[in-house]
Amino acid sequence: MPNIFLYPAKPQCTQNSKRLKEPLRFFMSMERLRFFATTVIGLEDVAAKEVENLLGGKVEQDVGRIIFEGQVPDIYLLNLKARTINKVFIQLCQSRFANLEDVYKLAKNLDYQWIIGPEQSFAVRSQRLGIHNFTSMDVSRVVGQAIIDSYMNATGTRLKVNLDAPDIEVYCLVRDDEFLMGVNTTGSSLHKRHYRVYNHPAALKPTIASAMLRIGEYSPEKFMLDPMCGGATIPIEAALEAKCIPPGKWRNDFAFLNLKICSLEEFERVRAEILAEEIRGLESPFAIYAMEKFAKHLHGGIENAKKAGVYETINFKIGDATRVEDYPDVDFDLVVVNPPYGLRANPKEGVRRLYENFLKTLKAKFADATLVLITAASKRFKEAAENIGVGVVDERRIWHGELLTSIFICKV
Repeated sequence: MPNIFLYPAKPQCTQNSKRLKEPLRFFMSMERLRFFATTVIGLEDVAAKEVENLLGGKVEQDVGRIIFEGQVPDIYLLNLKARTINKVFIQLCQSRFANLEDVYKLAKNLDYQWIIGPEQSFAVRSQRLGIHNFTSMDVSRVVGQAIIDSYMNATGTRLKVNLDAPDIEVYCLVRDDEFLMGVNTTGSSLHKRHYRVYNHPAALKPTIASAMLRIGEYSPEKFMLDPMCGGATIPIEAALEAKCIPPGKWRNDFAFLNLKICSLEEFERVRAEILAEEIRGLESPFAIYAMEKFAKHLHGGIENAKKAGVYETINFKIGDATRVEDYPDVDFDLVVVNPPYGLRANPKEGVRRLYENFLKTLKAKFADATLVLITAASKRFKEAAENIGVGVVDERRIWHGELLTSIFICKV
């Protein structure tokens, strides 16, 4: 039996049926919805734990996504506060299929009146994983036609398609014989923090930086250092969390603002409550340190921190991570770092020497600190750690863009 979720169930209506407006919005605000959210492959457990803490319910894990239930206000909360997920979707359908005809039937059987208004445009974005005799563009075409046909049958109105700037974006995933369909409530990915005015050439995604802090069990009471901070993504994410500043604070382009079930007034109320949690008026209340060898990158990180409103919370310092004398005179609990991977030049010996010198310096400077480090040169790092006598407690493989990387947890 197909596992299909309809919110609300598709009514038996004709072309003369009345559009539901405020009653539908009220109904949907009380109804339990099924959601899925995308995240970095390899960090599903971290994202699941975060959403469980935010919503208080059980979260299931899948490859590159998590699944959970909630209500309409949770759409606002997650898009504003979540730090480790990319996009939040209202799930419309999840089922097995055999061919494109099945996909068309599954999509056509859904009711879209509660999502799309007759004056709005839509687009279908599809992703296909596995071996099939059709493309992702075929999936988008078939689902798009199904949505048009379903809406026409229900209302007598033909919906407009806008592939460049749609009001509503429908997402479809075809993975082997699985078909998943949802409505994008986020818009562009949440990892695109609006504080980044300086782009380091090897910048870390903020969602991964936040996940690394959680993996290292960061809390505002701990002394935390990023000794190769680049554009300061890691310390900024730590400062945002410590000061209870939501990462979605600067966004005003959320896709849910176009959804019929969402209310701008309710969103502004939730947003005001979340912004009221921010800790204000304290200069450097948290022990967050950022060190960088190159002045250009350090100045860029400072500009990012100013844009994020956390410049006074971070202690910036120029220094070389392989020189003991350059480090702040602080006994750090946690070191979180995204060092060079050495993929462009002299990838073997050069990066291993860097890692060895860095680890030797940490070992000489700090006792019992926890190190959380991400690199695509995982073999070189493990060799360096073994040579210096730094114990690797755990390693997890994740995808950072198109790079397969490892996050290491070490005891210095």
